[in-house]
Order: sequence, then structure tokens, then C-alpha cells
Amino acid sequence: MSRRPYVRPMKRTWYMDHPFYRTYMIREATCVFDALYCINLFFGILQLSRGEDAWQGWLSFQANPLMILFTVVTLGMTLFHAVTYFDMTPRVLPQQIRKMVADNVVNKLMYAGLAAVSAIVLAAAVWF
Repeated sequence: MSRRPYVRPMKRTWYMDHPFYRTYMIREATCVFDALYCINLFFGILQLSRGEDAWQGWLSFQANPLMILFTVVTLGMTLFHAVTYFDMTPRVLPQQIRKMVADNVVNKLMYAGLAAVSAIVLAAAVWF
């Protein structure tokens, strides 16, 4: 006589039952847009290596209103991902320096680090 293990049934829409799970699934879905944008940039690098005409063609393709919309949507989703990641991190990775560091301190430090790195990248882009 064999006994089959119990497998709890799970609906396809399990993540819709709780707001935390919905936010989690949206955050994880943002990677699809980021991957597509990375592929777009990769093709831009390929066109740059092929010469001036190919590069100008890629730039004119980027000026297409649909590509501009895609870029804006991707930026929005990436910012959503970053904000939810920053809000989640102190709860997942508690920091201890002689005593527990408050969540809002960790969040502010992460945003300050993001601002510093963004300022360095922006300064480098303007400088060169």
C-alpha cells in the first residue's frame, strides 16, 4: 500500500490575495522591461561599432515616439523597483552597530548612496 504525499492546491492567482504579494509580483515583473532595455542598448553598441550611418539610424529609431514611451515606462518601473527594494531591505537585512540601526536610517543612507552615485555618473557624463 503506497501513500501519496499531500500537495496543497494552489490557484494561479495566488498573488492577488494579498497586497504584499501583488507588489512583489509587480516588482519582479519590472525585470522584463529592464532586460528589454538592456537588449536595446546592446544593439545600440553594435550599431556604434558598425559606423556612423548605422549609429545615426539607431539614434533615429530611438526618437520614435513608441521607443520614447518604452524608455519612460522602463524608467518608471525601474524607479518603482528601486523604491520598493530600498523599503524592503532594512526588514530583510537588519544592521547592527552595537545596537540595532533604525529602518529609516538605513533607508536614508541607501537613498543618499543612490544620489551620490547618480551625481558622480551625471558629472562624468557632463565632464566627458
